[in-house]
Amino acid sequence: MHDPTRPRAVAVGAGLLLLAAAVLALGWATGFDAVDSNGARVFFVVLWAYLGYTALSGQGWARHAILAVFVAKLWGVFNAPSLAAGVATLTGTEATAEVLVLAALVVLWLPSARRWFAESALRMHAEVP
Repeated sequence: MHDPTRPRAVAVGAGLLLLAAAVLALGWATGFDAVDSNGARVFFVVLWAYLGYTALSGQGWARHAILAVFVAKLWGVFNAPSLAAGVATLTGTEATAEVLVLAALVVLWLPSARRWFAESALRMHAEVP
């Protein structure tokens, strides 16, 4: 699993996604947040953990998936009757997780990370017979 050529930005980005999943899971498990939908919480715990793992594995599509999910969630906030109402729907752990995901998104699009994902894609395609 350890790739000596993997830039620190990718490891940090994947770590931030895994941390976001852990924050959501702990907030839910400890009852810190009263959530409306346990299914949605479990979905995002699994999603962020999986995307963190795939980014760490060199799957560049994970960055696009993170961006798409983040934009969709942002759309939901801005689609509320007011921005304050949209932000008020977020729980404390959800807001923390979103900040972590945004930081991961920024880090995973740094030039060193983009270059490594491109090289990983070439390596993966070269291995296919």
